[in-house]
Amino acid sequence: MTDQAVLNVDLADVWEERGRKKFIRTIAWGDEVTILKQLSTHLEVGITVFRQKPDGSILPESITGYIEPTKSSGIKVADLVRPLADNRVLKVNFVDVQQGDGSVIETPDGKVILIDGGDNQMFARYLAGRFRDTSAQNPKDIECIVVTHGDADHFAGLSDILKSETNQVKRKRLFMRPKRVYHNGIVKRPTSMNNKDVPEIKQLGATKTVNGQLFITGLEEDLLTVADSEMNEPFQEWKQTLTTYNSRNALTFRRLQLGDDQAFGFFNTGDLRMDVLGPMTTDVGGKPALRFLGEPPKGPRIGHDSLNDSDEGFTGHSASHTINGHSIVLRLSYGGFSFLFSGDLNDEASRFLAREHNKGTLNLRSEVFKVPHHGSADFSGAFIQTVSPIVSVVSSGDENARKEYIHPRATLMGALGKWSRVPEPLIFVTELVAFFQTEGPSRLQDDKAAKKRGPFFGFSRTAYGLVKTRTDGHRLFVYTDSGNVQMKEAYAYQLDSSGVPQPAEVNRA
Repeated sequence: MTDQAVLNVDLADVWEERGRKKFIRTIAWGDEVTILKQLSTHLEVGITVFRQKPDGSILPESITGYIEPTKSSGIKVADLVRPLADNRVLKVNFVDVQQGDGSVIETPDGKVILIDGGDNQMFARYLAGRFRDTSAQNPKDIECIVVTHGDADHFAGLSDILKSETNQVKRKRLFMRPKRVYHNGIVKRPTSMNNKDVPEIKQLGATKTVNGQLFITGLEEDLLTVADSEMNEPFQEWKQTLTTYNSRNALTFRRLQLGDDQAFGFFNTGDLRMDVLGPMTTDVGGKPALRFLGEPPKGPRIGHDSLNDSDEGFTGHSASHTINGHSIVLRLSYGGFSFLFSGDLNDEASRFLAREHNKGTLNLRSEVFKVPHHGSADFSGAFIQTVSPIVSVVSSGDENARKEYIHPRATLMGALGKWSRVPEPLIFVTELVAFFQTEGPSRLQDDKAAKKRGPFFGFSRTAYGLVKTRTDGHRLFVYTDSGNVQMKEAYAYQLDSSGVPQPAEVNRA
């Protein structure tokens, strides 16, 4: 008997020997296993484990293990798994990419959507570990890559996926075959030309002033048709990456805006649905345009009027706030649970959405909330109140002084707690759920750099900063790993008879 199945309980411990001896690892709801033998007392399974080698590398290894539910768990062996073909679990993982965003959606039938990808190799490394054994002849199909907006910390790391194909270490390679690339239409131009600074209003494409307001009218659709001279360096590299993927398999490019739900026709089946809630465009001369946004009042502000839905207090024309504020906003719903992905939305743009929500023209309320802009102080309390999340995820990381923005801000974290719909909301920060092991006195490998830097006290990352969510539309399970392989931070919610999520006990075999 060798059947592919998925785990049907929240968590299950896998042991090397019968009698729950020699702990191997814990697997989670929806994880795939190979069933070698099923008896009334236990399952014999084939799984992949990651073992640390003497040189510190952590390599995958296929082994046989045993799952034996304890009597106290009340879980029967017959209920541990269900056939892979009958999988009902949607997986949404929020990956620690340091100062950036990167999320992975996996549907029950195996479709994969990537939302952003950070600006370094961490997202590529995670994906190579998640989708192993790909090759040029057997690439991993990616249904869609969504780049919420054109800041490098949200998409430059996607180019590292292509670079990984030539990595000398096989386990670090990922060959993928993306089918669609969705974006918000704004391409960032160089900030200087001919040794002169480019004005902010010219950094995002053609513009037009209507009734005293400035709009971006030069929105792009197919990124491959944009001239290199009209792109900054991260965009140029991204274009080169997309050109390579397109030469292998024709890509579909699409600029998203509020209401473009048909763009996800490939995804919207059964209880699964993806709604596009932003950016919100304005018709200018018969063409869609995005309004230039301004600088917010100086902050962070304690007690600022974040529930005010007016546009007062935002001044000038800011390229950075404009590209952030017009991030793609997606609401993924599956049965009774929803996820809101909000890119780098800021206070001004969030107020637009909050007003539309309060008018009843769109629905922001979601159980799981990817918090905007890494926990920036530039947020709208009105927006958070409309979302009213149960689980919030902040994607941030302070990797060096140049990228230190004090994220997440204390004011934002307080607002997430205040405006949740439950008394004890869950608020995760990707960098805080990573685990760093003390290594002791260390030095850089490069002799010249080591001499300049000198010895230092080193740490190694032994657990990824992953926030993992699972749902079948009726139950929501959220968990993270830790330095102790037997320890998980795990929580569950179950819909009651009225369809309202209620805390539930985590079941562990």
